[in-house]
Amino acid sequence: MLNWWRDTITRIRPGEKTVRGSTVPDWDKASELTITNCHGQPASTGLSEDGRVLGIMQGITLYAPANADIQAGDRITYNGNTYEINGEVNVWPSATGALDHLVINLRRYSG
Repeated sequence: MLNWWRDTITRIRPGEKTVRGSTVPDWDKASELTITNCHGQPASTGLSEDGRVLGIMQGITLYAPANADIQAGDRITYNGNTYEINGEVNVWPSATGALDHLVINLRRYSG
């Protein structure tokens, strides 16, 4: 991996439970996995001023090794904050395969 990929993250994956016949995430039974050789960069931010709530959305673009066990629906703890994965986990292939990696859009809300 590139030498500036020095961040360590925690992937949080929910367990599953059945509610009214449907399988739903069970965050009380979540499992965690530490993943090294990642890199996060600031992405979009937003301010909600709809009259009901003043809130801030912070976005991070996370780069992770191509073989990292991360999928849509997981949460990621990065730099002490927990983020939701916004959308799918994308594979970014390189011409030689040596620098293949994942690109993941993260977001968290506060306020």
